Amino acid sequence: MRKWAPLILFVVTQSTICRSQTEQLPKVSHLLKAASKGDVDAQYTLGRAYEFGRGVAQDFVAAARWYQKAGDAGNPGAQAHLGSLYAQGSGVARDEAVALKWYVRAAAAGDSQAQTNLGCMYFNGEGGVPRDYSEAARWFTKAAALHNPFAEANLATLYLEGRGLPRDPDKAASLYLEAATQGSLYSQVRLAWMYEHGIGRPRDFAEALKWERAAAQSGYPMALNNLGYLYEHGLGAVRDFAEAARLYCKAASSKLPEGQRNWATVRAGISDLPEDCAEAARWLAKAAPQGLASVTGSVEAAAEAPAGSIVPGAFVSETH
Repeated sequence: MRKWAPLILFVVTQSTICRSQTEQLPKVSHLLKAASKGDVDAQYTLGRAYEFGRGVAQDFVAAARWYQKAGDAGNPGAQAHLGSLYAQGSGVARDEAVALKWYVRAAAAGDSQAQTNLGCMYFNGEGGVPRDYSEAARWFTKAAALHNPFAEANLATLYLEGRGLPRDPDKAASLYLEAATQGSLYSQVRLAWMYEHGIGRPRDFAEALKWERAAAQSGYPMALNNLGYLYEHGLGAVRDFAEAARLYCKAASSKLPEGQRNWATVRAGISDLPEDCAEAARWLAKAAPQGLASVTGSVEAAAEAPAGSIVPGAFVSETH
């Protein structure tokens, strides 16, 4: 059975919240000309170009310099990105207090990413602010109202755990669904778990399977392992031990502890099993079509990080 650890806040970077990848930035030479003349939007866009290496070699120092200029002029996106650089120590000396300052300015101007990361700082008690789950919930709520999937996932976890908010599994499930439909792999796995165990949603193994599959298609280790668990035990799908083993193998290759444990259990009971996941699955489909007697006590992935920790929503190219 699943050994589910106390819930934690966790946000993953998803490309689905970015602007279209086909969008083209203006030529860097044009940006430089406009930015040098004080064009704030050009300064911000140039900062993104340097941060993510789009049209120019990646250069965090240059990114920070242009974000600073645009941020000083009041551009919320630049302020939020500059806060992220300070929080990570990319292109500037790592300084949580300075990161907090820029997040506060951008968040007050309505930047949802800054609001999310500000909520993370209150959750962890970083940047000189005391740990305050209620304040974290307040900022996540603001960002979630702007449909930020990072904030929706964090707010869902607060509702599910009852931290800073009354415990409300139904509300948590709704928020995970909002984030999951925007492509949040973490939220897809959380939602699958809620459907599997009938928490916040009626128990529905088919829905659990659907959301695990959605995240597994992107190679998300938790989903790979948990989808294997569903196939192994015939939950929402016809039992398929070969497919379960293939998925455990892929999860193990991603260094997920639960996947490594499950794959080791499979390999311990079978000699000469190929190392390659796809080949192993084909071999098992022929050699052990009725199941793997040695696979007992398999586990689903329990948590993303040590209890009580949080991974803030990192910026990705074209976030703003």
